[in-house]
Amino acid sequence: MTRFFTTPALILAAALGLSACAGGSDVSRNAPFDSIAPVIEVPTQDWSITAYDITVPRTLTVSEANSIKPAADIVWREDPPGDRYQQVEGILEQALSEVFVPREDALTPVTVSIELVEFHAVTQRARYTIGGSHEIVFVLTVRHAETGAILSGPRPVDLTFRALGGQAAIEAEAAGITQRVRIVERIQAWARTEFPTPTLGFIPVAQLAN
Repeated sequence: MTRFFTTPALILAAALGLSACAGGSDVSRNAPFDSIAPVIEVPTQDWSITAYDITVPRTLTVSEANSIKPAADIVWREDPPGDRYQQVEGILEQALSEVFVPREDALTPVTVSIELVEFHAVTQRARYTIGGSHEIVFVLTVRHAETGAILSGPRPVDLTFRALGGQAAIEAEAAGITQRVRIVERIQAWARTEFPTPTLGFIPVAQLAN
């Protein structure tokens, strides 16, 4: 699915959306969550994301087995039974639409492509017992929007982080902190680090620590 941006109004709306969601909740903030660790210090790229594309290949395997860790590329349970490919694409879209926005003052217009490799949330059985990991892996490619030249990638991005389990999962759900909420927050934390705004100055290119 490709999203294109053309109007300044979208920029304003996206900025307002970012400020509204920046606070988060105390429960999600205090839940176990891996941090973002710097890799190498380089100046940030002055990029304006004019379009982005999310691909969830139909060649990925899906499992509905309620085992501790099904052998599949896609495991997702918080939506009703249905097209898991579309559901996972919707989660990625929800997360990235608030971050991937154009900037009128940027030097370089770019397009961003994300191709999913793995989206492995935890099953009901794992969530209410031992927990596990949310395994989110995709391939990232950044291209010049006008020339099509590749500016970054293709390269793998692994956002795997610890999933809540047992009583911690039950308490989080009671507070509205679902798997979807934590996964969206994780993806957005990466996106804001990978594509920072100029107001953040010079910051490290980053990867997510295991």
